[in-house]
Amino acid sequence: MPVTREIDIPHNRARDRLIVVGVILIVCLLGLGLTRYVSDLLQQRAEEQQRSETLARLSEVRARLEGEVSATIYITQGLVSYAAINQAVTQSEFDRFAREVAASNPAIGILALAPGNVVRYIYPLAGNERAIGLDYAKNEAQWPAVKRVMEERRTIVAGPVNLVQGGRGLIARSPILLPGEDNQTSDNRRYWGVASVVVDTDMLFDRAGIRPEVGGYRFALRGVDGLGAAGDIIMGDPELFEGEAVTLPVNLPSGEWQISGRPVDGWVHTSSESRFAGLAGAGTTALLAILSALLVYAQQRARAMALHDDLTGLPNRRLLVDRLEQLASLSERTGIGFQVFFIDLNGFKPINDTFGHAVGDMVLRVIGDRLREETRESDTIARIGGDEFVVLVPGLIQQRSSANIADRLRQTFQEPLRVGEHVIAIQVSVGWATYPDDATNISEILALADQRMYRDKAAVAQAVGS
Repeated sequence: MPVTREIDIPHNRARDRLIVVGVILIVCLLGLGLTRYVSDLLQQRAEEQQRSETLARLSEVRARLEGEVSATIYITQGLVSYAAINQAVTQSEFDRFAREVAASNPAIGILALAPGNVVRYIYPLAGNERAIGLDYAKNEAQWPAVKRVMEERRTIVAGPVNLVQGGRGLIARSPILLPGEDNQTSDNRRYWGVASVVVDTDMLFDRAGIRPEVGGYRFALRGVDGLGAAGDIIMGDPELFEGEAVTLPVNLPSGEWQISGRPVDGWVHTSSESRFAGLAGAGTTALLAILSALLVYAQQRARAMALHDDLTGLPNRRLLVDRLEQLASLSERTGIGFQVFFIDLNGFKPINDTFGHAVGDMVLRVIGDRLREETRESDTIARIGGDEFVVLVPGLIQQRSSANIADRLRQTFQEPLRVGEHVIAIQVSVGWATYPDDATNISEILALADQRMYRDKAAVAQAVGS
């Protein structure tokens, strides 16, 4: 494994960086995923709440509209009952009755009676004189609706239609069936004619409180002639029936209308709660990612510090023994051994005494740098104490090659060290041993290399003394 040296211990830096990046990605994915889930829930709740409020408002408007239409139908039924009982009514009598009826509902525009399907009575008469004598059977525009009233014997609501006198109106037509025996059904009663009530549509809608836009909502109504979704638009924007519209039926005696509504500003696509949750979640996720990365980095640093020398950044004795055990295990399987080189500085104490411990520490760092320059990346350089270093060289090496490596390590330090403003000459002693040729366990090979190093130190001392 490559050896490196810095006080911040960049041991296995690429792997450690990948772990930190992985932790950040996992925290971000989990945090942002949870944030998205919560934001979606809040958004869904906001949309459901808005739709619920819109539906409630739409139901309220529909109830008022159905109430106004029912009131109109009620008036029509009153007119039918009046005609069935007073078949020989005069125009003046009809005017008095119709005037009272119209006064009860300002939306009522015209009331008419057509015995035998021919208009004989109409209110108000002024402006509608030409309608007197109108034979429905001979009028192509109105005969289909009157014929339907005759056949179905129930009230039919047509329109809205454009009125001759201006505006639009609903025409409610009811059959007038003469009373007979008590047990007679409507199918058995004799048809006398048709009663018609024309209602001003705009006034009807005003009384119901429905307009294209009111109270923060937009409304639309469709279903001319009670045809529901198949009918033409009655009021408002047809686009309100498209997309995510909220639509309800408006029940009529002979069919239905459809009313649709939505908020003026459209549906909520991003609620304030959802935006806040997204921002808060993103911020929290970023904070957790940073804290997690710092925690992992601190753990990595602590692990590296536990296995490395805090002065030189080189592996310490603990990590050296771990790698020795790995190589010994590998040797048992492959037969490939390794070499251990003990290196000790000669006369290191005088350096501390002369220049101070700070300079001595710098000398140790420079020694680590020089050893790195003279070894391979697959070799391990360790500082195991004071001024003692170990170089672990895996692989097959001949005895002569091992001796050559020891000589090269000694020669590495023949050139004085430049430490700050000081130039310091040092010498080293080297001892080495080979596994498994010289020893078959870790303790023995370390002890043998240490003994040979001291022999070398003694030989150097003897040579200097002589």
